[in-house]
Amino acid sequence: MKIETPEGFSLFGEPLYNPVSYPDPEHKQLVKFNKAFAEWEKDPDDREKILWLGRQHAYVGRYRDAIHIFTEGLKLFPDDPEFLRHRAHRFLSLRMFEYSIADSERAADIMLKKPDFMEPSGLAGAEETIEYTFYTNVYYHLGLAYMMKGDPINASKAFHDLLAIAVNDDHVIMSVYWNYIILKRLGFEEEVKEVLSHVKSDMNCPVSGGYYECMKMYKGEIEPEDIISGKGDEDQLSLVTSGFGVANEYRFRGEYDNYVGLLEKVLETNAWSGFGYLSAEVDMKRIKS
Repeated sequence: MKIETPEGFSLFGEPLYNPVSYPDPEHKQLVKFNKAFAEWEKDPDDREKILWLGRQHAYVGRYRDAIHIFTEGLKLFPDDPEFLRHRAHRFLSLRMFEYSIADSERAADIMLKKPDFMEPSGLAGAEETIEYTFYTNVYYHLGLAYMMKGDPINASKAFHDLLAIAVNDDHVIMSVYWNYIILKRLGFEEEVKEVLSHVKSDMNCPVSGGYYECMKMYKGEIEPEDIISGKGDEDQLSLVTSGFGVANEYRFRGEYDNYVGLLEKVLETNAWSGFGYLSAEVDMKRIKS
């Protein structure tokens, strides 16, 4: 019998086990993980190697270990904004919203003292497609943490800050997708129109394609069924990414049963670290409370 320690617990108190599985020991992500570990062992006090080791632990689903590594890094390099930013992301994954907010707020205060920069992707196979900057990632995760905690005003501010420093279409869509949902829920219709004005027909979104589809739906260009049709067990992450956005469209249309039903479908997947899943979990927790 295999006994596995959960990475954390859902908002309903259910154990959350490592969602990542690499049956092939030569999988590219495991190769990156093992290389990061070997490089760190050569020089365990090197800042870059500690940071990369923590990130690689997170990419193989070991979020608790990643948080521990970033915490150890902060002991050696107090108030380092990169350790704070990455720890905030993993606190968010584990539903520790207040801790995530504290780290992201601190990182935001410190980071403005130096220019923004592109963050190298740690995901195997995504090195050439993912183009996030440090600033955009800090504001993105700060906005999400505030949203999950139930503070839409501060969440909206963070997403506005993200939009202000966006350098590509992915950044724009990351901002307007979440801000649309927030502002629509608050009933700020004029602000909603302004958000929609940023969505163009020829945007290049290699990372935020699911969000971009939802924004087209919010503009009335496509229907919910066009997005979620066919998504299921074979495409869990895609369902989670788009499912929460489509569920909100049902909510805004007054189709409450479809809204709740799609939230439940998202929560039937194992992609519990995805932000669409986390958002669906927050909504369902509020509904059941």
